[in-house]
Amino acid sequence: MDVRTLLSKDGPGLGRVPRQSMKDTIADKLATLIATNVLSVGDALPAERELAAALGVSRETIRGALLILSTRGVLSVVQGARTVVISDDLGDMALAGVPARATGWVLGDVHDARLLIEARVARMAAERIDTPTLTRLHNQIDVQEATIDDPVRYLISDREFHLGIYRACGNAVFSDIAATLYSHLLDHRRRVVSQPGAIGNSIADHRAILAALEARDGDAAVAAFQVHENRIYETTRQILVDAGPATTEATGGGPRK
Repeated sequence: MDVRTLLSKDGPGLGRVPRQSMKDTIADKLATLIATNVLSVGDALPAERELAAALGVSRETIRGALLILSTRGVLSVVQGARTVVISDDLGDMALAGVPARATGWVLGDVHDARLLIEARVARMAAERIDTPTLTRLHNQIDVQEATIDDPVRYLISDREFHLGIYRACGNAVFSDIAATLYSHLLDHRRRVVSQPGAIGNSIADHRAILAALEARDGDAAVAAFQVHENRIYETTRQILVDAGPATTEATGGGPRK
């Protein structure tokens, strides 16, 4: 067998990249939520129906993903009871957007980077977004409206909303970078969106972003993203300040110089 055959997409060797099933993809998304402490050991997951709505897949796919994580000892799945996180040992599972080095990033630096990257992503998405993606984003906002009192469900949908826009820009590198920046200090976002009115304010931001994308208005999309990111930065920084000097220093969440 020659090298060209080995490397070809139909050959048996290096050129063939196995396709990931949808249940594996959803399992990775749930694993990412655990890795970023949106879901912690002892937390109960939303119901299958709620997860299916937030992640835009069937309940059968959700069951398959839960089974994968249950087999790995990450989740406890018992018929008739809520599925519970029992371990954060995720082994070699793919955790897109959660590089180890990100734990040392300073909040202010991440904020500056998000403003820059998301501005480019928003402008490109406004030019390239398609109707099915717009429909999915509308569906995500509908899901979010039902999560006003449930920060975990909201953050699952919030992540899907943002990732959907990042992918719509059509540049995989920008999309991955934006997703990585989004995931920074995501564990603190759970406390942020638990504050009175926080989820409602974020949903209003999402509606403004979506309206700009539907209008194919790049300038308006950039402006709406900036409003949203500034809100995220200020509320996260305040949570860190309230947590005390040790947390603020460790995460770089203090006042901007």
